[in-house]
Amino acid sequence: MNSNNFQKLVALVNEHGINCHAVPEECLVASLPGYDDFLLAFTWSGAIEGEPLEYELISISIQDVIKERTVVAWQIPTYLFGNILRQAQMLVAAHIDFITG
Repeated sequence: MNSNNFQKLVALVNEHGINCHAVPEECLVASLPGYDDFLLAFTWSGAIEGEPLEYELISISIQDVIKERTVVAWQIPTYLFGNILRQAQMLVAAHIDFITG
């Protein structure tokens, strides 16, 4: 990922109040609010050919820190990023219910 795209990702995450730190793989990592044993990871996926810039994609994954595995991963266009914490929390709640249910 080029540094310009990484800076756009940092700005987007900061704009939505997510406290992240960068890791060497050029992604941002944050604890999922309300679920301390789960991490969110964000990377820039790039643009969809022929689409406006707001359709650039961000890859998101949720990691279970205790079990050391990925729970879910998906991509969204940047204009949907405002709902990411709620989406992630719902996915983790469903995951926990499935595992313990």
